[in-house]
Amino acid sequence: MTRLSARGFLALTGATLLAAFAAVLVLPHDPYIRYQSFKGGLFDRLDWIYERIHFDDTPIDIALIGSSRTGRGVVPTLLEAELDRRGAGDLRVANFSMPAAGMDVRLVKARELLETRDVRLMVISVVEALPRDGHQAFGDLAPAGEVLTAPWLVNRRLPASLARLPYRQMELSLATLVPGAFGYRGAFDPADYAGATVDTRVFNPDWTPEVEAAIQADPGHPEALAEESAMRKRQIRPPLLPDSLAWIEFGVSRHYIREIAALAEARGTRLVFLNLPFYQGYDAPVDRAFLEGIAPLWIAETLKDDPSHYNDAAHGSRKGAELITAWLAPKLIARLEDAP
Repeated sequence: MTRLSARGFLALTGATLLAAFAAVLVLPHDPYIRYQSFKGGLFDRLDWIYERIHFDDTPIDIALIGSSRTGRGVVPTLLEAELDRRGAGDLRVANFSMPAAGMDVRLVKARELLETRDVRLMVISVVEALPRDGHQAFGDLAPAGEVLTAPWLVNRRLPASLARLPYRQMELSLATLVPGAFGYRGAFDPADYAGATVDTRVFNPDWTPEVEAAIQADPGHPEALAEESAMRKRQIRPPLLPDSLAWIEFGVSRHYIREIAALAEARGTRLVFLNLPFYQGYDAPVDRAFLEGIAPLWIAETLKDDPSHYNDAAHGSRKGAELITAWLAPKLIARLEDAP
């Protein structure tokens, strides 16, 4: 019997671990289970997003993908009615936004959408500065291949996502076999479906009309918004590197924005970027020139200086949503009439 040297043993162990890692990564699972795995958390709308894309034949003429600002600010029920009132016809709007920034997870949703459905116009929201990192949900939502091929510059969340990936794959594969044991649905149930057009003001269910009225009636509301706005400005770190090196500092976001644009072009879908400023925020994103080099950038400048438009410094009130609806509808109609 030949005895392995220490070097040979380490090599064999490493090869075995790599083989096991690769085997785990290709374990099959139902993507519907993956989208359900966020239930009960901050991103629990993801199951509805999957259902709207795959199980609901209602057209998706306009899709929005962004953060909770866009989810709260662009309300499909209001926007569809306004588009119809302006003579655009029965255009259907789906808002696939969810909390937090991160362009990688927006590509995941855009790919799920555009590889399945024909969409006339896709609106990607942007904030004051592109994130330097990816989204915290990317490692759990993206297919394994997309996690493995994610760019490393500058992507501090990626190592943790890669470390978690084998366990995630095993859990999803097992949940696909016995979904009920994990609290998931093995098949789409129309009785539990929220419907094609969702009032996304439920992004903060605590802001009932009564609570919002109390917020707006509070004489200290403008001052509280101003304090929060000042804090947000302090938290925004300006670029640390010259613009010539932005591909390093903001490499993750720029990579995924280009991927989104390429996907939209390949599918014949018009693309725009949307910026909803926070209260007393900036007139334009830091990355304006980069974004406008890819697609039109719409900035809701009229929103930002009126405290009645906000419940907190980032999220709009019902009055703010109505203002955005009236401002956005004609721009959407004009963009739909543009050449692709």
